[in-house]
Amino acid sequence: MSRSTVAQRDRAPRPRHAQLTPPFDGYPYLVTRIGHSALRHFAVLPTDWSAERLVSLTRRQALANRLDTCLVLGPEHAVYISAEGVEEEATHVPTGLPVVERLALAEELAETPELAALRASLRAWADAQNHGGYIVGDGLEAGRPATRDDRIALAGREGDPHPGLMRCRICGDLAGDYLATHGEGDGDRRPRVIRVHCRCENHNRCARCGEPLDDYRLSAYYFDEERGSVYYVAAYCGLSHRCRETGGEVPADGN
Repeated sequence: MSRSTVAQRDRAPRPRHAQLTPPFDGYPYLVTRIGHSALRHFAVLPTDWSAERLVSLTRRQALANRLDTCLVLGPEHAVYISAEGVEEEATHVPTGLPVVERLALAEELAETPELAALRASLRAWADAQNHGGYIVGDGLEAGRPATRDDRIALAGREGDPHPGLMRCRICGDLAGDYLATHGEGDGDRRPRVIRVHCRCENHNRCARCGEPLDDYRLSAYYFDEERGSVYYVAAYCGLSHRCRETGGEVPADGN
């Protein structure tokens, strides 16, 4: 079952007609990929920062959020940094359905007239791309097809309905392999094995305050013992995070 289908607040906007949007031209800026959906998070950056400082911020952002992030320096100059920290320069820039400045940056930017103008331009550009509607899920719900051995090993039995799950000694949540047979997550009723994560495995952090972006890991399943089922946390749930006042900076490694 997908948590993103439970409440309206967990749904993400999408255009009525699937189409690529023209690239934003207010360089430099960051683009963060939200799961494997069409959503892209955009944030403008100071024009007077060096390339090294911009790449450093991008690296910190990607490693803290654990989301693929791209620094766009020009119409044919981008630096992609994966959630695992792999860096690659490219001539193509990302496009998609824009969400503006919902993820806090690793550094608080000083407000300048130039940055304010870039931000206003970004919001106007994003508004022009938003045609309404909703996205449910983020494209990473599938898991893997269950083999015959999986179905035998993970089939529930009396006294142990989910033998692939074990209780975490630290947080107390159940985690492990779960046999999905009722369309959990993506509606596919073919037997699938999905990985269930406990709170300790939540590695998606805010780059500013260091707190989790959501109660559970993004683009992942957790097990709700009260309801006796798994729930999927789509990556865009992290866009709802808001920092509390911490009075401190995020370390350079984003942890």
